[in-house]
Amino acid sequence: MTDQEKAAKLAASTDMAPVQGTVDVDIPIETLWAGFVHANFWPRWNKCFFWAHNKDLVEGQHLIWTFQPIKPWLPYKMWAIANIVELLPQQKVTWEVTALPGMYARHTYHMEDLGNGRSRFGSWEQGMGWGFRPMRWFWLKHFTFVKDESLIGAKRLEDLYLKTGRLDPNDLPKKSYVRFWIIVVLLLALLAGAIGCGVFYCKYVQVSATELAPGVYAFLGGGGNSLLVESGGQSLLVDTKFGPGSAALHRWIVKHDAAPVSAIVNTHYHYDHTQGNSLYSGADKIAYADVPALMRRNDEDWWASHADGLPTDLVSGERLLKVGSVEVRVEHPTAAAHTFGDLWVYLPQQNIIATGDLVFHRYYPFMDQPEGGTSIPGMIGAARTLAREHPDAVFLPGHGPLATASDLLHYADFLQAMQDAAVAARAAGWSEEEAAKRNDLAKWGLSVLPSFHHKELIWATAANDARWAYVLAGETAHPAE
Repeated sequence: MTDQEKAAKLAASTDMAPVQGTVDVDIPIETLWAGFVHANFWPRWNKCFFWAHNKDLVEGQHLIWTFQPIKPWLPYKMWAIANIVELLPQQKVTWEVTALPGMYARHTYHMEDLGNGRSRFGSWEQGMGWGFRPMRWFWLKHFTFVKDESLIGAKRLEDLYLKTGRLDPNDLPKKSYVRFWIIVVLLLALLAGAIGCGVFYCKYVQVSATELAPGVYAFLGGGGNSLLVESGGQSLLVDTKFGPGSAALHRWIVKHDAAPVSAIVNTHYHYDHTQGNSLYSGADKIAYADVPALMRRNDEDWWASHADGLPTDLVSGERLLKVGSVEVRVEHPTAAAHTFGDLWVYLPQQNIIATGDLVFHRYYPFMDQPEGGTSIPGMIGAARTLAREHPDAVFLPGHGPLATASDLLHYADFLQAMQDAAVAARAAGWSEEEAAKRNDLAKWGLSVLPSFHHKELIWATAANDARWAYVLAGETAHPAE
């Protein structure tokens, strides 16, 4: 379709009447045109433009520019590109917009010599098409905004000409983009922050439920993983997370009409597995014998105000529980492992084991280094024992997705490599920081894991694991008194 045919089709369209207007100015036509033809100066006198690229208007070339929003408080800039289809010096310039699907629009700035050093400046615009019609209300407002600001801008040029006797846009205030770029940088920072928060939430805070067997549910994320066993009108909960994950877990139990939680097993004392205990005030709270002392010593402020969450049913050996018809075995390592007070929970009928933090699956593990509670050899032994004795079990680790016996053996291999590297670093006389830099655990490809440890946010990373293993290799651990 030729340019004349497109213009005729637009003129015949009933999608909208043209938006047009003119203003008379005391500027000779040749002076007005000479100042107007440099499009990159338009933003200095025409406030509908934020930016324009073209130094000169040339028929057949693209016109590239950015419009301001129709209202100053609207959060957008309208970037545009158009084809200059008509250019008659000292008369008019026309461009057509075809970049938007289903929309065709033409915009003309035109001039007329009135004689005696006076000129008439005008703006004309019209659009049509299936892509235009749904947003017709906006385009009418936009075309009107462009027309009004263009006519006001022509009067600014008149003021400049009457003041200086010439029409040099450089005499107009320069357009500053500093504020714009500051806003862009701030918005990008906010967007990056929002994305980061979203990723953090999905990866570490969000709680997801998975049914492992009839009446047996795993709850991943939101702190340490949890296991719910429901049968015969009773429920047992293994680890209760911390806020907000603990509240999400509690809401799930209430929403799904699960039987009231009558018993809780804490696999160890750490806050991300225990601070939800107080949400189940009537439940029997079971833990290893050393756990209450470790809880008070390391999170004194919390447990001073949530004493009802402290375990009182303490075990030092194996314990057999019944939840309705489901047999639940509570067992512990033969020596210190992740902490001094570790337990795991085994459902023999379903062949499911909740390991607590004896296993971190696909994450770098936390070491209870400040308390001296972690024994890496103990963790290795516990992981290998569980994998050997339960080769076909489904394992719910303390952190990370469900695991197999093969995954536990791989994790034990990682721990062994970490331990060997730490012992070798001490034998070589390296410092703690040298060990963190030179013992490369990143090749294991695990994910980092955050934790609020002693009221500070710390991360389990390859470097920190190497650092913590180095410290532990030189310590003799002692249980809480």
